[in-house]
Amino acid sequence: MNNINMLTVYLGSSGYARPVFKDAAKALGTLIGERKKHLVYGGMDAGLMGILASSALAAGAHVTGIIPQKIKDSERILKGLDETIMVQDLCDRKKQMFLMADAVISLPGGFGTLDESLEALYWGGLGMHAKPLVLVNIEGYWSPLITYLRGLPDFDERFLVVVDRVEDALPALENFDGLAHVKVPQHLPHFEDEITRDTAMPIIVDRANVENTYFAVCALGLKQLGKHKRGIGFLNKDGRFNDLLRWIDSAGTEHFITQKCLTLFDSDADEETLRQKLSVQEHVEIDLHVEKWGKRN
Repeated sequence: MNNINMLTVYLGSSGYARPVFKDAAKALGTLIGERKKHLVYGGMDAGLMGILASSALAAGAHVTGIIPQKIKDSERILKGLDETIMVQDLCDRKKQMFLMADAVISLPGGFGTLDESLEALYWGGLGMHAKPLVLVNIEGYWSPLITYLRGLPDFDERFLVVVDRVEDALPALENFDGLAHVKVPQHLPHFEDEITRDTAMPIIVDRANVENTYFAVCALGLKQLGKHKRGIGFLNKDGRFNDLLRWIDSAGTEHFITQKCLTLFDSDADEETLRQKLSVQEHVEIDLHVEKWGKRN
C-alpha cells in the first residue's frame, strides 16, 4: 500500500505519561513530516497529542486537527495547525478522522484511544473498509489487549498490524499486503446515542467479542467525559475479560487513565454480585484539565 498519504493517529491526551511515550509521539510526528505525509489527529495541545502534532508541523507535515464543539477538548486546540475542522460531537470527530485516513496508527492512550481503535476494527469486521490499524506496542503497552483481541470470535486479524517501535510503523504500512478495496459508506454505525439515552439502566457486558468490547469502552470514554451516569460492568465468567482488565490496570499505572476513571466500572464472575455492585456504583466528576491533560505543550 504505497499510496498511503493521509495518516490518522490515535493517542493519549494525558500529560502525565512517562518520557518513553512522549518521545515516541515526538518521533512519530517527525517521521510523518519527513515522509511528507498528511497527519490527521484530534486537534488538542494536550499530552502525546500535542507533542505529535507539534513535531509533525516542525518537520513539514500538513496537520489537520478535528475538534468536537460539545466536549471540553475544544478548550485545548493546538495553535498553528494547518487546518482545524470543528464538528458537533465525539462521534462526528471519530467518523471524520476515520474517513480522512488512508491508514490508522495508534500510539499508547486511554479509553478514548482504545475506543477509536476498536471502532476501526469493528467497522472492518463488518466489511465497511479496508484500512489497516497499526498498534505501536511500546514497551508491551498493548500486549494484554492484543492477547485479548486475538481470542475474540469476531476478531479479523487482517486489519491489525503490530509493531514494537515507532520507526517500524510507516514501513509496516508500506509493506502491508492490503485488502480488497471497499468503498467506505457515509453511515458508519456507532453506539453513542444508545449509550447516552435517557435511562439509568446499567450496561452489563457479558460476552467477549469486538462489538461488545467497543460498546463498553465507548461507554467508559463517554462516562469519563460526563456524558452519562449509567453503571458499567463486566460479567467476567471464566475470566473472559481478564486480559482486557489487565490492560485497563496497565493504562492506569501509566497515567493514560486517571485513578478516578478506574472507578467508572465494576467486574465480577457472578451476575447477582455484579448487579449489586452496579447499584451502588458512585458517579465521579473528573477535572480533565487538572487530572488528565496537565499543562499545555
